Order: sequence, then C-alpha cells, then structure tokens
Amino acid sequence: MSPENPSTKRHFGHIEVPLQRVHLELTNVCDFNCVFCPKSEMKRKYGYMDTDLAKRIITELRMNNICEKITFHVMGEPTLHPDFFNILSYAGNIGIKVGLTTNGSGLGGDIGKRLLDHDIYQIDVSLQTPDEKSFSLRKAKGLEFNDYLNGILEFFSSYNARHKNTIFKFRFLNTRFRKKGLEEKTGPVLVISSTDELRKTFRYWAGRIYDLLSLEQEKREIAMRRIDKLVSYKWNVVEIFNNVFFETYVLEEWGNAFDNKEVINAWAGYCFGMRDHFSILHNGDVTLCCVDFNGNTKIGNLHKSSLKEVLSTDELGRIIDGFKRFRLIHPYCRRCLGSKSRISWLFKPVISIMALKVLKPFFYKHTRLTEPGGRNG
Repeated sequence: MSPENPSTKRHFGHIEVPLQRVHLELTNVCDFNCVFCPKSEMKRKYGYMDTDLAKRIITELRMNNICEKITFHVMGEPTLHPDFFNILSYAGNIGIKVGLTTNGSGLGGDIGKRLLDHDIYQIDVSLQTPDEKSFSLRKAKGLEFNDYLNGILEFFSSYNARHKNTIFKFRFLNTRFRKKGLEEKTGPVLVISSTDELRKTFRYWAGRIYDLLSLEQEKREIAMRRIDKLVSYKWNVVEIFNNVFFETYVLEEWGNAFDNKEVINAWAGYCFGMRDHFSILHNGDVTLCCVDFNGNTKIGNLHKSSLKEVLSTDELGRIIDGFKRFRLIHPYCRRCLGSKSRISWLFKPVISIMALKVLKPFFYKHTRLTEPGGRNG
C-alpha cells in the first residue's frame, strides 16, 4: 500500500486531512519542573508509550497521509523514552517527517551525540528561559545554566554542519502579558517582559549562533539592525539564518489550569484542535488539541480502536461541526476558553475569534534577518 498525494485535501473520519501535524506524546515524564508548565497540575499517571503502539500509530498516520509531520510533544521530554531512538529510526525509515520538541537538557550529552545520526525534519528547542536568572524557573535539578547553554549550542553547531536542511527553532517565553491565576501559585514569572528585553535577548543569542556559523560582519550588522525593529507584543517568528528560527511564545494558563477561582464557561469560541492538529497521549488516548495536558478531551483510545474508528465517532463529528460555527460542544473546551468575570465572558469569545481569524496577520510577525546563503565559504 502506498500513501496518497499529501497535497490533496480529503476526509479521514470527520477530519479534513492532511493536518499540519499530529502530536505524539512518547512520555509525560520530564526532568524539568518548570513553574509555568502545567506538570504540577497534571492528574494523569506518568508513563511511556508502548513501542509497538507508537510504531502502529506512526504507520497509520503515514499510510493515510493524515498529517504533514508528526511532532514528539505534548507533555514530557520525549528523549527520555527508553526506546526513543528505535521509534525515531522507525519513523525515518517509513518516510514520515518528524518534529522533535525537546527541553534541550540532553543535547550536550549522549542523547545529542546519538541524534547526530538522524536526519530530523524539525528540531524545536524549548529554550524558554534564555539567561541564568530566568533559568531558575525551570527547576532543572543539578543542571547549571552555562552547561545547559553550551550543550545546546555545541549540539546545534554539530547537527547543523551535518543536516543543513533541518529546521531548527529556539523557543523563548514571552511574559509581556502577565497571568494572574498562574502567578498567584508560582510567584512572578518574568522572562521576556518588554521590547527592550526581547531585542537584547535576540541580539545575544543570534550573536552566539552567528559565531558558530561564521557569518560575515556586514550581514551580522544588518541582522542586528533588523532585530532592533522587533516588538514584544507580537508573535515573533524570526528566521535568523537559513532554516534557523527564534520564536516567542506568550505565557499562557493552559486553559485556566492554574486558577482555583470559579471559571465561567465560554458561550462561543474558536480552536485549532482537529483543524490543524490533534494529540495522542502516551497511554493511547486521542485528544482534541495539544493544550489538553490532562487528557480531558479524550475521544477514544488506540489500544482499543484504530485511529480511523476514533476519528469517525459521532461525538467527534458534533465537536467539529460546532467548531465550524464557533460553538463549543465539549465541556472542557468551554472551560478552557472560559473567563473569570462576566465582562470578559461577554467579550472574550468575540475577541478570540477575531484575533485568530481576522487579526492574526497583525499579531503574527515573520522576519528574516539574513539573505539565503549568508554563511562564509
């Protein structure tokens, strides 16, 4: 059996495919305890996806062209799966694009060395806290920031030299918009909280990477001038070099996960769940989106059913029809997009729909700092 043309839109169960990605959670175990992560609120048991199940899922995704790529990510650090490299090799051998999202803790050690032998489509390093002070928010046990930083940069240099077509993304946490519910539990979460901090951070990290890439001084100066035009209130996707990106992620509360106060369920809303992605948790549960860290939107389990059967359920059909009309059918979706005040409850759905459907180009900023072929030699 050979896969169909992935560019042709069609339906697989109730969803229109191919989606941009499917999140495959190999494990929800993580060696970091970031205060801004919902790990502390997670009620699910810790565990690892069965290797045979992971391979069966990857095969079904590939043979049916359900997604443009799989992403090893929901909760947890995927490289901690005891059979991670076996699963990664299997995905590569059957020809599905793989995205790896990692906290970067293992990149300076044996994991990083073994990754050099794998041609991965995209590697996202959840750097999040780009300096020693903010790194304390990660609660990374015995790992020192300088060791963490140097390990990531050394890995990037070695990997990029071998696999120049791999997309590399360094993700930074944007705390310009504070989250009261989260900070009432964690204390202040301050990383990149202003435009000045954004520019300073990007200049430092771009400089370190340009050193590794031996970028010409003239092109480096042009890049730095372009960094000085960035602003912190946008979703910045900055291509600092060919296939190398910096990306800012706005601090969020993961669907009111940290709030003990009453949440008023949303009366309407918009979500990308089952529209451009869905998630499969380590125990085989299929959920609507990657924000559902606790598996509250489970619509089926792949130990008991095929993916086609799960995505063909009447329940999912009703949920997707609701999304198309900005109606939230699943009760967890209503809470996830809910509000803490009546005024917010009234206007938040309208604002969110406008932001995602109409105003996205205003808040989304893609910037290229260098021209193609900018490396010396």
